[in-house]
Amino acid sequence: MKRIKIFIITTILIILCGLSSKSTLAAETIPSALKYTLGTTQYGIITENGEEKQYYKIVLDTSGYINISGTAHMQNINLYLYDENGNELSSNHLEWNSISELITISGGHYLTKGIYYFCVEKSYGKIGEFNFKIDFISTNETFTELNGGSNNTINTANTVSTDGTQYIAQIAQNDEKDFFKFVLNDSGKINLKATFYRMVFVNWYLYDEDGNELVSSNPAWNSTTENITVDTDIHITGGTYYFTVSRHSDHRGTFYGKYDFTLNFINAKESFPEKNGGINNNIRETSPIKLDTTYLGQIAINDDNDFYSFTLPSSKTLSINLTAEIGIINIILYDKDGNEIFGENLLWNNTTKKIHYTKITTLSVGTYYLTVSKNSDHRGTFYGNYELSVNNLTPLNCDHDFDDKYIDATYFSQGYRLYTCKICGYSYKDDYSAKLVLAQGYFYIDCYTGKGKMYLSWSTVNDATGYQIRYSKDKSFKTGVTVKNIESYPNNSITISKLSRKKKYYVQIRPYIKFFTKTAYGKWSGKISLKTK
Repeated sequence: MKRIKIFIITTILIILCGLSSKSTLAAETIPSALKYTLGTTQYGIITENGEEKQYYKIVLDTSGYINISGTAHMQNINLYLYDENGNELSSNHLEWNSISELITISGGHYLTKGIYYFCVEKSYGKIGEFNFKIDFISTNETFTELNGGSNNTINTANTVSTDGTQYIAQIAQNDEKDFFKFVLNDSGKINLKATFYRMVFVNWYLYDEDGNELVSSNPAWNSTTENITVDTDIHITGGTYYFTVSRHSDHRGTFYGKYDFTLNFINAKESFPEKNGGINNNIRETSPIKLDTTYLGQIAINDDNDFYSFTLPSSKTLSINLTAEIGIINIILYDKDGNEIFGENLLWNNTTKKIHYTKITTLSVGTYYLTVSKNSDHRGTFYGNYELSVNNLTPLNCDHDFDDKYIDATYFSQGYRLYTCKICGYSYKDDYSAKLVLAQGYFYIDCYTGKGKMYLSWSTVNDATGYQIRYSKDKSFKTGVTVKNIESYPNNSITISKLSRKKKYYVQIRPYIKFFTKTAYGKWSGKISLKTK
């Protein structure tokens, strides 16, 4: 009778297995399970008249990885793993190596903390001895999970910090999803670093507090390291968020394993801090700005528009400036009626990874709306921080457009090329040439003296408006020097009287040119000496 019952139960289980890949362990069989000690070798035998299935109870004090190894001296065998509620987690039908007549038992599973049952089942009536050993390696989860997971939904998410603290977790055979919650008081950039160990594929997501998906990613491992590494920046506003890791399954397999991650937050220091998707996202909800002030902003994954407004009491020429660490971005200016005045689609410099933009525009009295917004295409990075300012036009912020002309040298100043900005009037000089110099004059040889007199005549110099004569009894002209200025036209001679008689005088001449209050002098001529009578 007992055999008939066993046969019926076995038949039902086989039928159920054929209908579904999962089976449930009969509750009455759990108490009969033998307690198994991790890390020890367990021996068993399947006999012709013995029990069809043998159960072993496994207790895991923490989440981790079990590795099952062993051998079976029989032609066929079935192996199962159940959780404490009798839900089947895995099943294997093994056949022997016909040469060695031996079945090699090998397999591993990531499991949460809890109670499990390992089952060895007779297959196709084959009998024989078997042995197995189950080794356990703790994952050392930061948040230990029990009985299929404890953070599988937004409502049960574990709270994590954004200060770079490392968290350790796992995707297990009976825990396919982990939710982690973090809160940002301000908008900014989250840097996510994560390593998924020996997982071929994994899914990770970022949700906002309403459960809206902001990011989804399905990275694959590096076949050399057999790890998946993630290092990515996510720009978001202030608010509550959920970082989620989930199991990936496709035709290549179902992937479980250990992983760790860190979240590092860098505050965007927005001039108008934004939360929950932004505060200035349209022309009716603008942030007012002042001229000649720099404002900090951010284009975020959940905030792709920032609208600003400013009012001009009089017509002005303005310099609108934008600096952004964003691959591609839009900037648009509207009038008070929402009509577009200009719009630009900006791309960053591939070397500096920055956008530097200046727009000079003249605007009349009125209110204007300036927007910075996300641009989506295949060319760049669409999120990041920026600086924005609307300035009165000055030489410092003007995008200069220069005219140039050459100013010739004079006797009073150098020649130079003058550059003048057509927009703001700023100017500068370069390409200098030397001042003009008057030619050196000289006395004619027919100069002579009389009683206490000197009669002097000299050569004329082009452009000179006058001449300067100096004379002294001192050859070095250090003492007793007398200087006389003579207008050039019509004079080129002079009589100097009231000199000492029978004395030698030394005399020099130089030309000068006078223009209003400025005077330029030529070089002194060579000395001549004359002795009065």
